[in-house]
Amino acid sequence: MNIYLEEQLARDRVAEARAWAAQHGLVQDFAPARRPIRVTLGHALIRMGHWVTGREQSHTHAGPVTA
Repeated sequence: MNIYLEEQLARDRVAEARAWAAQHGLVQDFAPARRPIRVTLGHALIRMGHWVTGREQSHTHAGPVTA
């Protein structure tokens, strides 16, 4: 095969790879940010604590209960 042709094919493949990488990078920029695992774990522990104590989550921010 001709060396010039091989160089041109290599340049085309590199250009395609760069275009794909740039497009992939843009897609990642618009993806919604994920919450850190510590936040997810913290919320799960809070929900589990409410479940264990028998409280509903909607009552957690209410004032003191008077009987």
